[in-house]
Amino acid sequence: MASNAISEITDEFLVCQICLENFKQPKVLPCLHTFCQPCLERLLATEPVGKLDCPTCRQDVPLPENGVQGLKYNLLVGKLHDILQQQSKWSAKGEASELEEDRVPCMGCEKDEPAKFYCLECTDYLCQVCNDTHRRLKGTISHKVVTVQDVQSGNFASDLRARETSKCETHNELHKFYCDTCHRVICLHCLVTAHKDHQYVEIEKAVEREGAKIKAKLATVKNTVGLHEKWVGELRSIKDNWSSQVQRTEEQIEKQATNIINAVKKIKQDRIGQLRTMNTAREKQLQAAMEAAEMDLASAKSCVQFTDNVLEYGSPAEVMSVARELTRRLDETTDKNAINKAVKLIKSIEDFTLDPQEDNVMEEVAKLVGRVRKTRIPMLGSSQTKQVRTNVVMSHSSAPALDHIKTVGKDGSRDGQFSTPLSLAVTTDGFIVVAEFYNERLQILDKDGSFKNKFDLWFKPSCVAALTNGELLVTGNGNRIHVLNKQCSRVIQVKRAAAGEDTKGIAVDGLGRIIVTIGCQVFALSPSGDVMVKFGGKGQGQQQLSSSLRVAVNNSNHIIISDNRNNNIKVFDPSGGHLYTCGSSGSGHGQLDSPYCVITDSEDNIIVAEFGNHRVSMFGSDGTFMKHVITQEEHGLFRPMGVALSQDGHLVISQYHSVKFFK
Repeated sequence: MASNAISEITDEFLVCQICLENFKQPKVLPCLHTFCQPCLERLLATEPVGKLDCPTCRQDVPLPENGVQGLKYNLLVGKLHDILQQQSKWSAKGEASELEEDRVPCMGCEKDEPAKFYCLECTDYLCQVCNDTHRRLKGTISHKVVTVQDVQSGNFASDLRARETSKCETHNELHKFYCDTCHRVICLHCLVTAHKDHQYVEIEKAVEREGAKIKAKLATVKNTVGLHEKWVGELRSIKDNWSSQVQRTEEQIEKQATNIINAVKKIKQDRIGQLRTMNTAREKQLQAAMEAAEMDLASAKSCVQFTDNVLEYGSPAEVMSVARELTRRLDETTDKNAINKAVKLIKSIEDFTLDPQEDNVMEEVAKLVGRVRKTRIPMLGSSQTKQVRTNVVMSHSSAPALDHIKTVGKDGSRDGQFSTPLSLAVTTDGFIVVAEFYNERLQILDKDGSFKNKFDLWFKPSCVAALTNGELLVTGNGNRIHVLNKQCSRVIQVKRAAAGEDTKGIAVDGLGRIIVTIGCQVFALSPSGDVMVKFGGKGQGQQQLSSSLRVAVNNSNHIIISDNRNNNIKVFDPSGGHLYTCGSSGSGHGQLDSPYCVITDSEDNIIVAEFGNHRVSMFGSDGTFMKHVITQEEHGLFRPMGVALSQDGHLVISQYHSVKFFK
């Protein structure tokens, strides 16, 4: 068991993940990953701009003035290395004792005598003579000395771990102090030289001071680790079921295609049977027409022959004797009605043809088969921190397709009146929450826009998000997020945020993380408020933002940022990596002017309120501009700020002193 533990510690803590060898001058990065100093220096030399990223987590590593050398030395690695060396010596001694007498040499003399004692204070092996001397000296008389056999037995393992073994790299002296100015452990020599004007404290007092803080943070991080384990477990479950899901979908396609093929075969037989039945009727009609025509032909020929014979061979008396009958017969044979009847009969005989509609046959068949579409996989995130999502898909037509239903509210502070409603949210009950900046409150409206309730606040709210457990997240009060419900309220303090900035945009993704914007930065927080991801910075680059931001998330947990001052929308992956930017400054198609609140529908289309252009625009899930949903010209919209989709499919927009409903 001991050897297995030693092997695990070596692999995890004492092996550099760049060179895969035991650490040489181990340097710990701000992300707490450790690498050899030479490995980091070689890695830095390969970067064209002299920028260093952690090889494990890819986070940026801010380097001190003297580069990699100035990074902190991992003291724990050095201590573990020493312990493992001792363990290996003791293990080797125990294994070799069966074959030959092995020994640990004395470190106090030059006689190469076998060590029989070990000083826990000096970390030196001593022979009998050196130990006697060691016990008589004033400086070492109080040291705790044990036998080598006691060390090998493991009886003093806890004492070994508790002893301070880390030494100063520069002076090779034990670390006894902590410099509060430099945030480094230092030795006595450092204290009287490089750190003589700094604030310092004895290292034991520093540990006592910081230990409680670290333990409190550790408990929070352990909870976060548990949440990550749940997410990883669910992702593994999704991965395990992925192939079977693909197979089921393929089977559905095959079944649908087979059904269509069978239907086509049946329709083919029906059409052929119909054709043959129609053809039989047509043959009978044609036969009757031919018989009638042949009879008329024979009659006409007989009349002609008889008339020719009478006129050529008959006497006047013979001609006149049949003249009346002959004239009547000739008139009947030349009757136009009879001729028209024959022509009509011929024209009534129709031919057969099929209209195959070749131009869109593939399109029509594709519609029958159906289309493969992505659906959201519900994640395990905390049920208390899931945002209410409305399963509504906006129309994809290019022209405005929404009708104005009603406008509620007017300027004022009474119930049902508004003063700068900046943000909207929809609860699981279908109620609409309006965050009023100047009235410092939240108003609750029913789905028809009638006043139901209100929450009076003591600060000017910026944004509001509704959770599935009935709680509301409200921003706008410094670095705090207020969590409100019917019974009480609590506050989540956003750590590592710049002082003097207010929380603004707020959303919760499918991982249960709270996404909040502060200044020009975006924070992804655990349900308890610990910072899990942080990105952004002032500027116009891909990873940079302005200081007035609103946020939304989609079914893929992408983070959508509406950047008011940069006049664009930026989309980031869950870890904060930039995916794409849509929109640019202007008033044309696909351009934005002061975009405010942003949401997504169930198809991940992006819907944004444009304060400066007096309209609401929609972009596809890939950032392609689709249409202007609501405009000032068509709908009388003015300075829209908040936007939400109600449960009954209405688009709700807030402007300066009112709330508008569109269907």
